[in-house]
Amino acid sequence: MGGRKSRAGLTGTLLTALLLTGLGCHKPVVRPQSDDEPEKDRYGIKTVGELTSFGSVEPLNVAGVGLVVGLEGTGSPAPAGDYRQMLEKELLRQKVPDVKKVLNSSDCSLVLVSALIPAGARKGDRIDIEVSLPPGSKTTSLKGGYLKHCLLYNYDLLGNLNPEKFAGSNRAVLGHAIAHAEGPVTVGFGSGDEQAKLKTGRIWGGGRTRVDRPLHLILHSKVQSARVANLIATRINSAFAPTVQSPGAEVARFQSNAVVLLKVPHQYQHNLPRFLRVVRLVPVEESPVAEKNNTDTPRKPYRMQLQEDLRDPARTVTAALRLEALGQSSIEPLKSGLQHDSPLVRFCAAEALAYLGSPACGEELARVVRTQPYLRAYALTAMASLDEAVCHVKLREVLTTSADDETRYGAFRALRALDERDPDLAGELLNEAFWLHRIPSEAEPLVHVSVSKRPEIVLFGSSQKLRPPFAIRAGEFVLTASAEDERCSVTHIPLHGEGDSPTRSRCSLELAEIIKCLAAHGAAYSDILEVIRQ
Repeated sequence: MGGRKSRAGLTGTLLTALLLTGLGCHKPVVRPQSDDEPEKDRYGIKTVGELTSFGSVEPLNVAGVGLVVGLEGTGSPAPAGDYRQMLEKELLRQKVPDVKKVLNSSDCSLVLVSALIPAGARKGDRIDIEVSLPPGSKTTSLKGGYLKHCLLYNYDLLGNLNPEKFAGSNRAVLGHAIAHAEGPVTVGFGSGDEQAKLKTGRIWGGGRTRVDRPLHLILHSKVQSARVANLIATRINSAFAPTVQSPGAEVARFQSNAVVLLKVPHQYQHNLPRFLRVVRLVPVEESPVAEKNNTDTPRKPYRMQLQEDLRDPARTVTAALRLEALGQSSIEPLKSGLQHDSPLVRFCAAEALAYLGSPACGEELARVVRTQPYLRAYALTAMASLDEAVCHVKLREVLTTSADDETRYGAFRALRALDERDPDLAGELLNEAFWLHRIPSEAEPLVHVSVSKRPEIVLFGSSQKLRPPFAIRAGEFVLTASAEDERCSVTHIPLHGEGDSPTRSRCSLELAEIIKCLAAHGAAYSDILEVIRQ
């Protein structure tokens, strides 16, 4: 424990040096935390982390078999075997008419569907979906396809479940249906050549969890008892009291003498590692007052010592987390840290205040976003956790005025995390496959495209135009304009499907209008990205 905590103190010292160098401030005297003064001895208080370990913190693999439709001749009959039998059974359950004809159609394809469910996920949370072809499939492309509703199961290998009888067996045994997936398949990503990229796909946010996946706090064997487990659950719920709104909504719940179940509070949904750290620092006993530490120095009361350490740049990182773990009663002490000379102390205090729901953090976090690139991501995440007016206002200021590309897009993501239904950020869903957002900006125009989490194109400013002359080929689409043209031609040349003739449209040179025109002709997200890349 002592070694791990001392590294946290060293990190604080290094961050302080970086921040002060960047700001050109007077450097205060920094007292590094000594390795021979571990935090347990310094504070003399037992925390949840000393009695427990976390379980179920890794993402859970889920998988299933699905059907992609709308392939216009690039699909293939489902290969014989277990996968076909599973899909046939599922389609019959869904009462799909003429199942055998569907499975033998070249306009459809059997696919393997997989996803990762993060630790702490709640029922209804969206997850990203991966789609691939099974061995023996003759499908040539999944482009333009749509994955029909399918179930995803947890699973394990037979060799793991019964190593004595089935040692080394790689046969998968399905568990329960704990997620489902559906949506348009986006291709053109991943590794391999262009043909290989057409045979795998993604559906960002195309899955939803069907059950909660709580974290597990596992009590160490020497302290396993109903009394200790209930005490830990009570202490954690007290620390996160504002999130407890009704019976059954508690953050921590006693399950057995050895296990306490945890739900991730809303404010930590974008920062699970911080939630885990704070839980570990929740005290399970009252602070001793009169005891002495190893240096024979009388200990100060726990909260008083933390307030003092918060003002020490060498200790402020851990002190702020420990104060956060005490709950709402720490808001006033943390506010005092906002007035400190050290930018690191101010940031740590502001970050903790954000997760405690105090709007007092807004000004300082916005300042960090603008001026401290090393801490920018942490500050944006903290602001995204606090649905208060100050965060909305400050993030909008950053969104429309910042000259830094990453900062602008980070502010956009943070605002969407606060309210994805915000009409100014909602954007347009094009071709039922990807989103187009147009954001007014006083800074230089910027085009941001996403290749993870969500298929979206964000246009900052209003001057994004293609400069003629150009001739761009992207999949089935060709864009052309001569040097004198004020508009361009968009031609769709179908490569699959019988009897389909080329279609042509004219549109302005504005990038937003070109994207919408391509989508109207059926362009996939990968086609749009290829146009922008060229």
